[in-house]
Amino acid sequence: MRIWHYGNYHEKFDSLPVEDGCISQEFLKFITEMDGKKDFKNIELLFHLEREYPGIMVKTMSDFHKAKSFKKTLDENGEPIVLSWEETLKKFYVSEKYKGVTMQNADIAELYEQRGLSQEAFDETRELRSKQIADNISPHILGKKMEENTILESIEEIKNRTAEEIINGKEMVEELWDKQFTYEWLDKYNPHNPIIGLDCSCCATIISKYYGKEIAKKSMIAPDVQNLVIRDAKGKIISKGTMYMNKEKGYAVFNDFELNKEYRKHEVKKAVEPYGGRYTVDPESKDEQQRDLIFKAYQRGIKAFIEEYDKQNPENPLQQVNVGMGYNRLKRQVEQFKKASQNLTVPVEYSFEDAKEEQYILYKREGTEPKKGEIR
Repeated sequence: MRIWHYGNYHEKFDSLPVEDGCISQEFLKFITEMDGKKDFKNIELLFHLEREYPGIMVKTMSDFHKAKSFKKTLDENGEPIVLSWEETLKKFYVSEKYKGVTMQNADIAELYEQRGLSQEAFDETRELRSKQIADNISPHILGKKMEENTILESIEEIKNRTAEEIINGKEMVEELWDKQFTYEWLDKYNPHNPIIGLDCSCCATIISKYYGKEIAKKSMIAPDVQNLVIRDAKGKIISKGTMYMNKEKGYAVFNDFELNKEYRKHEVKKAVEPYGGRYTVDPESKDEQQRDLIFKAYQRGIKAFIEEYDKQNPENPLQQVNVGMGYNRLKRQVEQFKKASQNLTVPVEYSFEDAKEEQYILYKREGTEPKKGEIR
């Protein structure tokens, strides 16, 4: 059925379905809206989205009223916002991939659909999200967002500095070199938390059969647990460390540091000289350079957390931060620190298995000079 003729678009709408021989007037108004160049911008948008989301055009036309309902939502702080049409239609497209999708969990459905996850995985995460909301879980342990600019954002920032602020070209190059990997204290409502293991190739997913299942859950619903993630230059999560914070006693423990499988290709999985043993790589290789930079990003993230924590708790500053070594993929980097003679404890139900037998001290508050490697 041909709807109407204009420009080169009419043939592209010949096969679109209509209900009872007519099409929604709201949809007609939407697709005939023009921009300043007299182009039908929303039709172009639909054709663009159709390439990545097959069937979105028919789905939108068939129930445009429902699609439009996704336009008004809440931001990460719970404030009302209006989404662009592109984001609105994307959320609407995935809204029926799973049963039980609402405005509160559409972001989960969108991510899980991209990963091809099951209805069961979505249902379990949806329940955890409901518990987050019911328990009024803060998105961040310290109540504020902490993350670094990406390398592209850093370049823009450097461009805007005055010549006097940049001492020399070496300083700029070193800064950008380190920013190949950047840290982010991941918002506890971010849908990556329950499946973070898929980003860093470990068992920390709610669909795991191993102890990582509990770690993934706690990263959402435990107010004293949060994921510190590392992103590559393209913004993709490639590493994570899950941290437990004991505010009463002023210490924190990371279970371990995980890496995406792309950064594990040349690992030595058992003690073989001269590489130093399990989960390490040739110390002269590009792999090791990458691990050094990833670890530096962790150090910057931890330092930022310590500074903010101490600022918020001047009477009870952070005393110590440890990391477990069970399956730690940054083994050599962590071993530059002092081994803990007594492990810091984590509630057993949190399943921080990798931190049970061996821990290293990343930071310790004391009056003496800092030990080798410790963050100061």
